[in-house]
Amino acid sequence: MEKLVLLDRELSTTYGRTIDDYIGLYINFDDEHRYSCTPDDSILFGRTGVDGDHFAFYTSRGSIVDLEEAPILFIQPMRFGYEVNLAARNLKDLLSLFISIKELYVLERFRFYKSKSDFIKDYNAYYVDQIYPRENELNFIVRLLQERIKGIKEIEDVYEYITELRKQIIL
Repeated sequence: MEKLVLLDRELSTTYGRTIDDYIGLYINFDDEHRYSCTPDDSILFGRTGVDGDHFAFYTSRGSIVDLEEAPILFIQPMRFGYEVNLAARNLKDLLSLFISIKELYVLERFRFYKSKSDFIKDYNAYYVDQIYPRENELNFIVRLLQERIKGIKEIEDVYEYITELRKQIIL
């Protein structure tokens, strides 16, 4: 997390932009963005700026103390009945997912997919056209993330990753 915060500061100082401008994630540790649906045993680290949506480290009732290893939750207070979703095994994997799909909001839709082909069709229908115009800036941030945070790499099969993750970690 520290390297991501440092990158955010560097982007702000050097380019007048932040991680949010590239990834759609305001780095923010302020508990004021906690909602009643936010698990008590989670530590907020970022928000999207949309409908109270935020990301948090899941500490599993305090049993996970190394936040670099803590699973990542995507919390969406306005998605009634589906407010809390497991997004990644840890922060590096969340960033690896971003590198792979170039849009974090794809993660909210996994409950709808019955197969890998459902995921691919939905991704192509709703996200590819939004990603294409931002290709240069996305390539820029991907390069910076991979240079600054070791261990971040593209996840070849995002559907399989999320499906298996949600079988292995039960909230």
